[in-house]
Amino acid sequence: MKLFTILIEDLTLEVIIGVLDSERKKTQKVIVNAEIEYDKNEFFLDYVQAVEAIENLLKYKKYETIESALEGICRALKLDFPEIVSIKLQIYKPEVFKNALVGVEIKKQYR
Repeated sequence: MKLFTILIEDLTLEVIIGVLDSERKKTQKVIVNAEIEYDKNEFFLDYVQAVEAIENLLKYKKYETIESALEGICRALKLDFPEIVSIKLQIYKPEVFKNALVGVEIKKQYR
């Protein structure tokens, strides 16, 4: 088994995410960080496809909570890339507070 980790840092997007009326009408900035560990036998995990999957899910699903976005992204990545053995994913909302960066993290282990 050869384990490699794809690192995605500071992927910044404008998306609809949140439960408040104002969050459902206007996009807001989110920052995504990910560590995707995978078992490389004869296949490699294409980081371009991984980034595009994250972008598309966040832009088009319009999640109500960060937690549901994290779970949905993990589920979709694992389906698209069965060689994934673990995912650590963070989503931050940098514009909520002037004096703090807030977000949520999920860690999924598949082995």
